[in-house]
Amino acid sequence: DPITVWPTSEASPSGAEILKSGAIPQWEGDLFVAALRGERLWRLELDEEGNVAGRYQLFRGEVGRIRNVVQAPDGLLWITTSNLDGRGSPAPQDDRILRLGPAEG
Repeated sequence: DPITVWPTSEASPSGAEILKSGAIPQWEGDLFVAALRGERLWRLELDEEGNVAGRYQLFRGEVGRIRNVVQAPDGLLWITTSNLDGRGSPAPQDDRILRLGPAEG
């Protein structure tokens, strides 16, 4: 059984990663799910049994369609966007790789 579900308008999951021994201590063990259709990155806070304890939206409507999320060797998360895919003309914000790390300050 799935641990969570979304309406299609909020997510068409296309990639996922659990942060382990990462560079973002407050998100250690959380599941990140890339969403093409929902144009956001979901952060699912998991409890010790692997159940969803919290569901948070990151980058909602800010960077377009999010294709994938992976943990980089340095412990940060890398996020790829997929905005072109034959949908319009190329623009400076299409198909980027973004780094997500701990907040400073």
